[in-house]
Amino acid sequence: MTAEFALDDFPTGLVVTTLEDREILFANQYFYQVSQQEPQSCARIGLVFTAASKIVIESFVMPMLLHQGYCAEIQLTLETKAAERVPVLVNARIVDDGNRLIYWVISTAQQRDTLYQELVNLRNDLELRAEKLEVLSQTDELTGLLNRRAFVSRATTLIKQALRHKLPYSFFMIDIDHFKHINDQHGHDVGDEVLHKLGQLLANNSRENDVLARIGGEEFAIITLNQSSESPIQFAEKLLSMIRAEKIQGIDISVSLGLAISAKASFEQLYKGADILLYEAKHQGRDRLVWRDID
Repeated sequence: MTAEFALDDFPTGLVVTTLEDREILFANQYFYQVSQQEPQSCARIGLVFTAASKIVIESFVMPMLLHQGYCAEIQLTLETKAAERVPVLVNARIVDDGNRLIYWVISTAQQRDTLYQELVNLRNDLELRAEKLEVLSQTDELTGLLNRRAFVSRATTLIKQALRHKLPYSFFMIDIDHFKHINDQHGHDVGDEVLHKLGQLLANNSRENDVLARIGGEEFAIITLNQSSESPIQFAEKLLSMIRAEKIQGIDISVSLGLAISAKASFEQLYKGADILLYEAKHQGRDRLVWRDID
């Protein structure tokens, strides 16, 4: 079975040129449509490409053709008569049938570029979503502070750093006094506002290297290296005074604070020590600090 095939019907540019000066000996209609050229005004294939693409042809495509006889999937850019730039994918091969010729296949890459950009955008969107999910997984929704899981991870890292550099460190355990009474008397919306505002107050007054979190219910925690000129005891007393002076929804707020100081305790030991000291502060009448060097 034989059939006649029209090269102009191929949905790609087909071009044959001489090897030496790339003079066009044949080109199908698709090539002229894409490049917006007329056959009589386009003697050499290089004339349809941008200046940058001409450099690529001379410095890469031609040496590749001369070295191995073919060059595959090179992205170049056509420059049309209307000064539009059309990205194309070029494959070329040297054919020697007595005269060494170059056979070019030129396919528009506009859709491929669009699809590639869509993939890039999708990847960026997925990465952004993953980052947001990571932040959400570490954040207390109500206060915007670290949650308990993230706090344990970062506090443990901070303690390891302190041990390496032989620096003392402190654990502040903070609990809102009579919080159940606030919820019962004023409602949970007001209780949530108290938690949110207290979180903001602690965040605004924490130091650069402090790790601050809401670790559950009405409890907050801070762990810090003792590098400041302000001692951890002074910092704790300052926090108590600021909270004492703050009215949230017209309600006077106070907290009890347990402060454990160490230079060698593990996170678990420090946490347990601060928790015990917090309940001592509660037992002694609330709205106060109880601290101890647990070493």
